[in-house]
Amino acid sequence: MQHLTKIGGTRFRRSLGTAVTALGTMALASCTVFSTEVKNPNAVTEDAISSAAAAATSLVTGLYGAVNAAGNQITGTSGAASDELTWVGSREYWNLLDVGDLGDPLNEYTDGQYPYVSQARWMANYVLPKLEGYDKAGSLRNRADLAQAYYLAATIYTLIGENYEDFVLASDRVKNGANVGEANMRVMFDSATAYTGKGLTIATALNNQPLRARLLAMQARAKWSRAVWATLRAPRGFPANPLINDAGANADAAAALAAFGSNAARYRFDVIAQNAGGWFSTGSEMNSRLEIRAGNRYIVPNGAGTRPLDGAAGISMRDPITGQMDPVTLANINECCRLSSTVNVGWTASSAKEMLLILAEAALASGNTSEFQTRINAIRAVDALPDWTPASTVSARDILIHSRQVNLFLQARRLTDHYRFQIRADRWVATRGLRPCFFPISYNERQQNPLAPQPAQDRPAACN
Repeated sequence: MQHLTKIGGTRFRRSLGTAVTALGTMALASCTVFSTEVKNPNAVTEDAISSAAAAATSLVTGLYGAVNAAGNQITGTSGAASDELTWVGSREYWNLLDVGDLGDPLNEYTDGQYPYVSQARWMANYVLPKLEGYDKAGSLRNRADLAQAYYLAATIYTLIGENYEDFVLASDRVKNGANVGEANMRVMFDSATAYTGKGLTIATALNNQPLRARLLAMQARAKWSRAVWATLRAPRGFPANPLINDAGANADAAAALAAFGSNAARYRFDVIAQNAGGWFSTGSEMNSRLEIRAGNRYIVPNGAGTRPLDGAAGISMRDPITGQMDPVTLANINECCRLSSTVNVGWTASSAKEMLLILAEAALASGNTSEFQTRINAIRAVDALPDWTPASTVSARDILIHSRQVNLFLQARRLTDHYRFQIRADRWVATRGLRPCFFPISYNERQQNPLAPQPAQDRPAACN
């Protein structure tokens, strides 16, 4: 027997345990009547959650897991749609992403990941009011739990805004909701910054610097991505100057750097179990199933074409200043894509390097070469790379693009840079233009939610 739980228009099946079935079978066989009413001592009802502030940490842990699974999948599909990952297996829908077809609602990977992204969004808006209620009542044992929940909510909203053309927010389990609309997707970033703002109030009061750092960094990312959204999607097109210089993002990035205390600092979601990655686990698809691998711009594949060669010989990316193997890419590939032990991989959501990249780009946009040089070299110093100077044969724009490419690898950031800087991914087909296109509301959602865009198979206009 199964129950159906519906979140964001998509129903999830959950099995009642097999013990009840087994007891019932035994009863029939022996003609003896046994009660099949079995109570699970570990079961927690919703009423118990509503009344027990002690459940706060568990609620945040559950939210963390939901956001982790969603982000794990988005980094894979976004990576495959960019030049970061490439298809080498048997699943055709990885190939379609690889050649640049992002807009198909029927794609099994973007269709399959949508319920988990929707679930994480729903979970955030389920957990926050409960923790806010505990906090208001003075029964929240650790207020950092609430600040962390605000961070997680901001993370999933930012990921949605960065990677989707449209989304459904109003659905609540068995209640359908309409889509936000492509023209209104900026609300994702506005919601994210509202959450980080609330979280920062708590983290500051607690003098919790690590929490402040990741909240400030996500706030900077959300504001920066909102500015990118306005540049590429409202209206859709290619501005003469793609560089972003947003005062709010800049201020938050500078504050985040101070709170991080190290230019190497990052907040990375932990590895997850192979079967806990949602519809698919990006690490498993790369390192176990061998459906995808790092792209040719980053690695030299083995003879079978399925993995990078071992060591530095497996890296094709070159540092533009030294002309030598890029050490950042080597570290990235070792972490995510090389060893059999990396079936389970994490992903970075906030980092000091991204803050430096935001500030470097803003300086370049405003013509401040001196500050650009300082910021870009602060990134390079983390990996013991020689400084870039204005006299270099590598332009400031090119060193910025390279620095973003290697330091934000598999963080769902590269696709936007393809569009902004008019850089085609190496596997995109000739008919694939550079018009910005992101993931659609899934076929599954459209089938089950009559308020979502119909007919179910329609592609976003921007992806046609």
